[in-house]
Amino acid sequence: MLNNRYQPMLKRCVCLFLAGTALQLLFGGINPSFLAYPWGVVLAVNYIYLLILLRTNANKWKWVNHLYDRPAYITSLASLLALTLLFGLIRQDDSSGGWIGALGFTQMSSSWIFNLFLLQFMTSMGMKAIDDIYLWRKRKLTNLIMHVSFFILLMASIFGSGDKIRVHVNTAIGHPIQTGITTNGKTTSLPFTLVLKKFSLDEYPPKVHLYNKGIWSEEFVMMNEEGSEGKLGKWQVECLEYIEHAGRLFEDTAFTAMNHVGTTTAVRIKAFHSDTHQIVEGWVSCGSHIFIGCTLSLPDGSELVMPRREAKKYLSKIEVTTEESKESYQISVNHPASIGAWKIYQSGYDSARGRWSTTSTLECVKDGWYIPVHIAMWMILIAGIMMFILGWKEQRKEEKK
Repeated sequence: MLNNRYQPMLKRCVCLFLAGTALQLLFGGINPSFLAYPWGVVLAVNYIYLLILLRTNANKWKWVNHLYDRPAYITSLASLLALTLLFGLIRQDDSSGGWIGALGFTQMSSSWIFNLFLLQFMTSMGMKAIDDIYLWRKRKLTNLIMHVSFFILLMASIFGSGDKIRVHVNTAIGHPIQTGITTNGKTTSLPFTLVLKKFSLDEYPPKVHLYNKGIWSEEFVMMNEEGSEGKLGKWQVECLEYIEHAGRLFEDTAFTAMNHVGTTTAVRIKAFHSDTHQIVEGWVSCGSHIFIGCTLSLPDGSELVMPRREAKKYLSKIEVTTEESKESYQISVNHPASIGAWKIYQSGYDSARGRWSTTSTLECVKDGWYIPVHIAMWMILIAGIMMFILGWKEQRKEEKK
């Protein structure tokens, strides 16, 4: 019985996936610019009108009930969550190479597949919200508020996507800036002034690879302290000396510890060949924008090399001045600053200078549908508090019995 109820919904999901795949291959990703004001509002109003029309004729058109009944709601939610998880496991870099990029899995916001499933869930949620309003005397107030609030959020995510303004701002420490570059390459003014106060970056421990005939070994040895060791091919390598902030003059062969801007990471390595028993010692460094890196040549023609250290976490301390106030913020990846309808995201930095970067790339995003989204979030909070209070009262009643 359960399979018979959910089978049509699963078939619908398969059809949506195939349709999204075909549209993605034929037309590429979705460009939300056609939803810019006023067309986003016009389409949103007509969409709500269509849902109301369908709900009022649900008794005549029995198929309408399958848009928001329990199987439809659960299936649309589960499929959307599964897609969100899938997209979350794939790097979102807007590339179109390979079959993953061609299908739009590297561009979640513009993917036909994701947006069709999002539209399906939004329709199910919208019909559910309209049904709650239509039969409000028979519905719980908390459920009604929740359904309406989430529907508003979904509406804003789709129909408000064309009204989002994205501005890239390249900031330098101590230099105020009030302009940025839009996605169209145009210079635009911001309603506030940004000043980068400090940029900091944490790096993963250095890795040493074996390099031979233009090929890097897949295996590596992590060297972040004296005594670190591991095996690379036939070579057993050991860290004899580790210097986090190192440098050397052109005439020197050894690295020394330095307290200087632009220092690099250097390790002195001993390599032992398991077959020939040859031993080689020397320095390996990834280098920096000031100090040249170095590799350790081995008798078999291979080399021990250290690539540039990967960024683990980087953040910017900024000061934002508006007409009303001056505030300081610390932003990092996935932890933006909020200034009214604007959010400021950490986007990048000067990768050539790495941890010594004196610049930071920020992305300022304005959501044109900020007000309805803000109202919906407050409604969800209120509904959550109401659920907590009502649940507590019911529990008290049961305890008294």
